[in-house]
This record gives sequence, structure tokens and C-alpha cells, in this order.
Amino acid sequence: MDILARRLTIITLLMAIFAIMLAAAVETDYRRSTHNTTGKLIACATPHACSASL
Repeated sequence: MDILARRLTIITLLMAIFAIMLAAAVETDYRRSTHNTTGKLIACATPHACSASL
């Protein structure tokens, strides 16, 4: 019974490491695919700043 508990512990730890790595990969891909659009609408909110937004 001790061997089975040890094997299940090792498998559980390996699955947790895999899940953390997969979540990090998905988050990195999500951040890479989003475009940084913060501040573009704010810059054109005033008429004198619209020419500087390009």
C-alpha cells in the first residue's frame, strides 16, 4: 500500500507541474496575441492631441 501511495503522489505532483506549465504557456500566448490599445482613445479625446496619436 505504501508503494501505491508513493506512486500516486509522484503522479499527482507531475500532473500539477504540467498544469502549471500549460497555464503559463496559454497565458503567454494570450498576452502575445492581444494588442496594446490602452491610451489610443484617450489621446484622441482632445482635439489638439489627435495629430500626435499617429
